[in-house]
Amino acid sequence: MFTWKEKGENMHVLVTGSGGFIGRSVIRKARSRGWKVTGVARRQCKEADLIADLRDPISNWEVPDAVIHLAGSYAGCGKREFARTDLVIARNLIEWGSKAGVSKWVFASAAEVYGSITGEADESYPCRPVIPYGESKLQIEKMFQAAGLPELTICRLGEVYGSNGRILHELGGKLRKGFLPWAGDGNVMISFVHADDAAEALILACEKAKSGTSIYNVGDNQPATWRQFLGEIAGLLHVRGPYFLPKSLAYSYAASASWLDRMFGRPPNITPNVLRLLVTPKVMSSDLIKKELGFTAQYSDIYAGLKEAI
Repeated sequence: MFTWKEKGENMHVLVTGSGGFIGRSVIRKARSRGWKVTGVARRQCKEADLIADLRDPISNWEVPDAVIHLAGSYAGCGKREFARTDLVIARNLIEWGSKAGVSKWVFASAAEVYGSITGEADESYPCRPVIPYGESKLQIEKMFQAAGLPELTICRLGEVYGSNGRILHELGGKLRKGFLPWAGDGNVMISFVHADDAAEALILACEKAKSGTSIYNVGDNQPATWRQFLGEIAGLLHVRGPYFLPKSLAYSYAASASWLDRMFGRPPNITPNVLRLLVTPKVMSSDLIKKELGFTAQYSDIYAGLKEAI
């Protein structure tokens, strides 16, 4: 196994979803290594070198040494949105990259491919997704694998959070307003990972990828419950914690909120799919990526990560 730096080469990496909060961390870390970076986004942002709608066929792009694929829809979307967006994007990207001769690929998948995890999942744990987001990620994993790419690394990320992420923006905003309803009692164990650590895992996958296909779970060192996560946010903001509701009542609330969002043409916020995500346990072992790629979480648990982010 070798790294690109050991070969003395200047890596050129193309990053889709460069304007997202994981994408921004990936761009920053790649440039700090002296790599040439092409950030791709649908809208103008400082991280984007190329503005493109990846749902359209790709042509005339400079061929990079590696692709890190992050672009995708909101986790709370339904099957129709994933089918017409995420799956189309993956198909276009694979078709272009295969013809162009891109050899190194890294795909940011998610813990949701496993579905409801009993105990702790390693990379051999059965994949039985319970929400469209997980189904979509698993379908895209299979699309990449079926393409027969020379070097493919799939990183199944835990619940990603960070200072610029949607999760802290929305949860923090609702907590400040004094009303954050939550489905169930919040005692669901989750593998969290700070966005900077997720980005580091993706960068390491570029540096140290092996021939063939590799799959790695990516989380911090200490799983936590949503109750602990939300309680820590509330404590750092010096505000009251969430209201824990019976699941049936929370699902009714989510269904009504989703209907109103659609009626007024707003982006979805709380949907039944989001609630299913929040009440599904997902604890993963990250031992393999630590052993094979030397991954170490800078933020070892949510307490260190949230202190930095908030």
